[in-house]
Amino acid sequence: MSDYEQNPINGSQPPQGDSQSNTGYTPYQQPGTYYTPPQPEQPQTPPTGDNGTTYHYAYHSGNQPGAAYNGQQAGAADHTAQAQPTGQTYGTPTEPPEPGKPEKKKNKKTITIVVSVLVVCVVIAVTGIVLAATGVLSGDKEEKTDGTSTSQDSGSDTQTVSGGSVATKDDSGNLTVAGVAKKAMDSCVGITVYSKQNSYSNFYGYGSNSSSDSSDNQQASGEGSGVIMKEANGKTYIMTCAHVIADGSSFKVTLNNGKEYTATMVGADSQTDIGVLSIEATGLQAATFADSKSLTVGEQVVAIGCPGGLEFKNSVTSGYISALDRPVESSIGYDNECIQTDAAINPGNSGGALFNMQGQVIGINSSKIASTEYEGMGFAVPSSTAVDTANSLIKNGYVAGRAKIGVTYNTITSYNNADAILSALTEKGFKNAKGTMVINQVSSDSDLAGKQVKQYDMIVAVNGKTMTSTDVMTQVLSDSKPGDTIKLTIARIENNQIKTFKVDCKLIENKGN
Repeated sequence: MSDYEQNPINGSQPPQGDSQSNTGYTPYQQPGTYYTPPQPEQPQTPPTGDNGTTYHYAYHSGNQPGAAYNGQQAGAADHTAQAQPTGQTYGTPTEPPEPGKPEKKKNKKTITIVVSVLVVCVVIAVTGIVLAATGVLSGDKEEKTDGTSTSQDSGSDTQTVSGGSVATKDDSGNLTVAGVAKKAMDSCVGITVYSKQNSYSNFYGYGSNSSSDSSDNQQASGEGSGVIMKEANGKTYIMTCAHVIADGSSFKVTLNNGKEYTATMVGADSQTDIGVLSIEATGLQAATFADSKSLTVGEQVVAIGCPGGLEFKNSVTSGYISALDRPVESSIGYDNECIQTDAAINPGNSGGALFNMQGQVIGINSSKIASTEYEGMGFAVPSSTAVDTANSLIKNGYVAGRAKIGVTYNTITSYNNADAILSALTEKGFKNAKGTMVINQVSSDSDLAGKQVKQYDMIVAVNGKTMTSTDVMTQVLSDSKPGDTIKLTIARIENNQIKTFKVDCKLIENKGN
């Protein structure tokens, strides 16, 4: 066993850094214009001449006195209305008949023919307008209710809206975005999270001057989204994200119609970021869940949630599936494969549903699965994972059958002297061991409790594989079940040297505690 002396390590001090208590996954980080309708035109009596002659208006170009036409400024070329007798050329003065000569009589037969033709044209035009308005010419059907028209094409459903209609199905029978919203909206809810707050706030080091006592009270600390999962045992269960509800002490669920219910936490799982609430209500519209394993990249999807909180409750965005089975890990403890989409998913959308074009839930959106440095990338927990997790939480309060070692830990990279330790581990044969887990505490029911493993010991490999990231351990645990045995390689700093040893560990069931 070789000594490491080039970069001596202070063995009397544990790895330096901000130690965090953790359960195997990083803790949650929560934190008027009025409109006047147009009036019908009133018939106007045309001006007449001295002898009762009807006059038309003609427009002349030139610098005529009077107001400018059509908003033009004074001094610009005006178009001023001038009265002309009927039958005379617009804009050209007509000489009066010579004295003593009678005016030439117009041909009455010609006038009669012209009038007849005009009457026929008017009748045809009016008939065409009436036929078009009633849908006879276009083949469309129309119903008129309260002044709003709704048309329906063959093979396509429509939804009546103010001023027109929106198709809710396309020619293939799939729902449109409007159709998905109409079908699924009532199964989507908003969630308000309350936390206990001391009534005496710390204001520049002094308590507030509130006259209330010092007992804890509830204050709203966050808002998120959810979807009605199912009704059972006289209750309705709401699926959401674990990070939305994990730090709350009480909850309120707001339905699409605005009705509110007090909710109780059933359970929350950081590994899948799925949580469940229950409310004392029945008869609500539950969502339909699809099998996310049958999805295809390029499918259109619709996200419904509360971006920015309940102020924007049940906002609808749409996009496409960008990728499937995308491996993602995050600061909230999520470490799983998820759906990637370009549908907008913002803070507040977390816990809301991602729907396919049949209006079925295919994922649970989370704004915290991936880093906020990415734009145009949203992520959702696949529905198959979400449903299995939620059902286990409802039945057991935790995800049954999941294995754990039974320790809390911090990653090596959170310590100030991490580079020196990693360099020493490299010389020991553990190259790039950035996923090394520094043990903070061993639980009393862990198999390691009786094997002389202690605080600040480091897990540098599992089953012979170097801990290049915590994904290595996550994968081993996900492939194992309670009662299985794994082999851990432990590194310990003693007398400025690192020594390693191996230990077998029998896994125990992870009950979420």
